Amino acid sequence: MPDNLIVPPPPSLYATGHRSARPDLSRPVLVQVAIIVAAFIVGGLAAGLAAATLWTPPTGMVLEDKWYRGLISIDPPAIGQNIDQGVFAATAWFSVCAIVLGLLVGIAAAVWLNRSELVTLGAVIIGGAIGGGLMLLVTSLLSPEDPNPLAKGAADGTVLQDSFQLASPWLVLLVPGSAMLALMVIFLMWAPHPREEHELDGQQVATER
Repeated sequence: MPDNLIVPPPPSLYATGHRSARPDLSRPVLVQVAIIVAAFIVGGLAAGLAAATLWTPPTGMVLEDKWYRGLISIDPPAIGQNIDQGVFAATAWFSVCAIVLGLLVGIAAAVWLNRSELVTLGAVIIGGAIGGGLMLLVTSLLSPEDPNPLAKGAADGTVLQDSFQLASPWLVLLVPGSAMLALMVIFLMWAPHPREEHELDGQQVATER
């Protein structure tokens, strides 16, 4: 055999080492999705409770079987100022709690649950929609009853509280929207690029050799 003949390493050893560097990621990805969705479920319940607790329901009075928001006197009839503050306050508290929930879960998912960026994004969209829906459900369950049906047959001057009302039901999308915003900002600013990952893998292989 000539001295300058280079014998390549056995293919089986190279293939074995190459396979060991790429483990099966299906199970961690499924766990990642489950954690993100569970965080939105728990967070949606907590955020809905917070919004309903922080909101102060406005009051009104019954006059001739009808409920009037902001009515503070029936003899003579007098309406208080800012009669629409209940809707504005409910919308504001719901929006604040929804945005905080989305940002917290989005940041946590981008930092600790980023094994697969596309899977994380999909889980955030689905989980965020579920969390926003749960927020709306909780606020509706904890809200006082609609005063208009209760006003029928009630005595004049009866004070009733208004129900939790939002300016738009589409506010539930604030949860996935804010979560996606946090996710994309962190991915674009701090996520490693594929070229950097390839260089790190090459350095690791060279060190092992």
